[in-house]
Formats: sequence, structure tokens, C-alpha cells
Amino acid sequence: MASALVCCLLLGFVQPAQAAGSTTGELSADVTDPQNLLGGDVSKVNDEIASTKQETGVTVRLLYLANFTGSKDPDKWAGESLQSTNPPANTVLLAVASNDGRLVVAVSHNSDNWLKDKDHVSQLSQAALGPIQKGDNPDWSGSASAMMNEIKVLHKQETSKKPKLVIGIAVVVVLAVIVIGVVVVLRQRKGTKKKMAKSAGGKVKTVDENRATGETDVEGAKPKAKGPRHSKR
Repeated sequence: MASALVCCLLLGFVQPAQAAGSTTGELSADVTDPQNLLGGDVSKVNDEIASTKQETGVTVRLLYLANFTGSKDPDKWAGESLQSTNPPANTVLLAVASNDGRLVVAVSHNSDNWLKDKDHVSQLSQAALGPIQKGDNPDWSGSASAMMNEIKVLHKQETSKKPKLVIGIAVVVVLAVIVIGVVVVLRQRKGTKKKMAKSAGGKVKTVDENRATGETDVEGAKPKAKGPRHSKR
């Protein structure tokens, strides 16, 4: 099921449920507003939808209805309605039932994790809810704008994490290379010492031992023989 969150809007008016009809075809458009709730702001909202897509890669769809077709679970209804349109990746649906006093934010299944995160979906819903609750008259276009601004904020936060992640990975790789290099050098030194010891016949004789056996000790010279000392007259 698509991630979605339902909020009661406390609009102060709820009328008997009216069938809203199928939304499969209606949701193919960016804005579905048969009640003309956006009024003269529809062009502005469409421009914001385009800028949100360009900046974040998120497709925004707005659906304004009188009721959620009498559904007892608007959350599920909005999610299934969105999925039935086979939406592109990273699609967010803001569905508002003006007469029911309900608002739903649904995110498509094929969205990135940062977008369909439950906490982020909640933030989008709360952002859309604010302008509707303020004042005597709900600000429908302001609601849509607020949600899209929040999408941009969340996207900016997500993109700012990536450089830090790359730096962290780079540091780990560098440290790993250094450790491997140290291990290789130590092993090479250890191997060199073993080879030198083996080529020397195991035990290295001291200077005194060389003198005792008559072997050369310095540059092939034999140790001088000790003779009697003559005292000077």
C-alpha cells in the first residue's frame, strides 16, 4: 500500500456523502478540481507543480473532491486510486474532500525512501493542512503550495546528506588502504629478516669467536698473533 496519512481538517462543515466517481482517468491530470476550489490560482499552482518536478524530480498531483466516494478508509482509497494510474516514480498525491473535511497525502510505491518515509509523509500532510485551518476561509492553493515547498525542503535535506556519506566512505577506504599497506610492509620486513638469518647459517659469530678460530674478521685480515713483548732498555 502506498504510504499515506489522513488528517481531519476541522472545516466546520460536513455534508452527506456524495459519489465522486472513478478517479482513475481524472488523476492522469496534474490538477483535478471540478469544484473550482483553486479559482484564479490554478495557473500559479501549475507553475509550482512544474518547478517542484524540475527541482526535486517529484511529480505532484492534486485532487479536489466533495467526498471520498463514501469510503470509510480515505487513506487506503487514495493510495489505491494513485496506484491504479500506474504513476511515475516519486509521485505525491494531495487529495482533498472539501465536504468531508478530510485531507490525504499518498505517495506512490515506486518512490525513493526519503519521500515515502512515514515521518516525511506526515510533514507533507501537516504542511498542506496549515493554510486550510487558518482563517475563516480555507486557502486551497496555499495548501498545495505549502506541501510542495515542504517537498523541496525534504529533498534539499536528502541531497545534503549525500556529500557527507561520500566523504565518510572515502575516509574508510583510505584508512583501509593504509592498514593494508602497513601489514604488507611488516610482512616483507619479517620475510627479509628470515632470509638474512638463513643465508648467514643461522648463528652469527662474534669477533672474539672469529679470533679464537683464526677466521677473518675485518676485510679478510687475520687477527694478529700475540708475541712476547720486549721491554725497552
